[in-house]
Amino acid sequence: MPADRLTPLSVGIIGAGPGGLALGIFLAKAGFRDFTIFDREDGVGGTWRINTYPGLACDVKSHLYSYSFDLNSDWSRLWPGQPELLEYFERSTDRHGLRRHLRLNTEIASAQWNSDTRTWNLTDTAGDQHTFDIVVSAVGMFTRPLLPELSEEEPFTGTLMHTARWDHSVDLTGARVAVLGTGSTASQLMPEVAKLADKVYSVQRSPTWILPKPDRPYTDRERWAFKWIPFAKKLYRARLWLRSERNISVIENGSDKTHEFTDVSLRYLESSVADPDLRARLTPDHPLGCKRLVFATDYLSTLSQPHVEVVSSPARSLRARSLVTADGSELDVDVVLCATGYAATDYLGQIEVTGEGGRSLHDTWRDGAFAYLGMAVPGFPNFFMLYGPNTNVGSNSVIFVLEAQAHYIVRALKHLHRTRCRYVAVRANTMAAFLADIDRWMAGTVWMTRCSNYFRAPNGRVVTQWPRSAGTFWAMTRRFRPRDYTFTPPGG
Repeated sequence: MPADRLTPLSVGIIGAGPGGLALGIFLAKAGFRDFTIFDREDGVGGTWRINTYPGLACDVKSHLYSYSFDLNSDWSRLWPGQPELLEYFERSTDRHGLRRHLRLNTEIASAQWNSDTRTWNLTDTAGDQHTFDIVVSAVGMFTRPLLPELSEEEPFTGTLMHTARWDHSVDLTGARVAVLGTGSTASQLMPEVAKLADKVYSVQRSPTWILPKPDRPYTDRERWAFKWIPFAKKLYRARLWLRSERNISVIENGSDKTHEFTDVSLRYLESSVADPDLRARLTPDHPLGCKRLVFATDYLSTLSQPHVEVVSSPARSLRARSLVTADGSELDVDVVLCATGYAATDYLGQIEVTGEGGRSLHDTWRDGAFAYLGMAVPGFPNFFMLYGPNTNVGSNSVIFVLEAQAHYIVRALKHLHRTRCRYVAVRANTMAAFLADIDRWMAGTVWMTRCSNYFRAPNGRVVTQWPRSAGTFWAMTRRFRPRDYTFTPPGG
């Protein structure tokens, strides 16, 4: 299709993280020229720009946590750190000529559908408006940090900080530090804090299953092969992908894979922690996999160090120089670090999205977020999402899912051009059938067990996780099916 046939359709993309960048690259390759990528930060990279806490690294191997169309020969190690990941996405941005499409330091506050013009009006926090035919949210799940509910019995004179808003001016050397949380962030942060602080408290609501992360640098021979042997990178990445797909049964409650991983975790705990009392307090009582799996190198051994204390009671309140836990213990601290995650189920929580008939997306999602293939919601035409509801894969790379979704959206836009349509909305019956499938597939997964995690909406429904394999998601999105959508607005 000639490029000039594709230029009239304008696209606004909210978010310059891995998903927004992939969509921009695919749009440009398909001949679309009129698109803008907004981001509230001063550069690209999304979560890898926002988060800079010590020890931050990816828990997916580097060659799999990268674009299939932009493989990298120069990854330094199996699991890359934050600086290397940010550099990769910045380099991809430059390589594919996206800089001219970026609108940085611009936070979108609202998106409103105009039925008369069949366009979306985006309003940023400065009050400026931007009009597009199509809008795609690429803000993802991990955008709004979740702070614990801590009452201040007295004004806290120390430092309280969420890991997603890391203040590098705070010196932890010789400090007394409390780390709240036991998930992936805490497992990466704790060893780094323990290297500097005089006293560290690991304050936990509940322990987490920890799996070993045998990280290492790539050898010079491996990096040479990735760079100079044809298809070496592709074959290696394909092997990592297939291995991840084979582990999909870890999401099935009581599966052989779940038992295998549980045994690995218990052996790892036993080899890392000599004290039987501490081991008991670090042994979870929930099934492995019902919370996000944590892969860690030296987290458990750090918890055994003499100046580190595990506190098995959640934080409750603050006093002038102390943290008080639910069991009444008072911990003298200078710094409280909140590794307490994000409001992951509150999709688009910071953006007010208004669709047809003045319908609010927040109201539509009052009982829990949903979207067809994680991308489209009835009543919100010409609006798509990347990394939307029920797209968080249980045993593979989110980059793979983001690419599948970005390809799908480009196919949808191509269909609009072929048919000379200016309107596309997913059908209500399509959405209902898809939700029924999700609920059917979700039955029997470990996420449906009695387990407190960030996957569930207030009504108890799991709204973040994809209950099948990444390959299945790719198969369901590799074609755009016009019968799933309507191309005529209400009333004609």
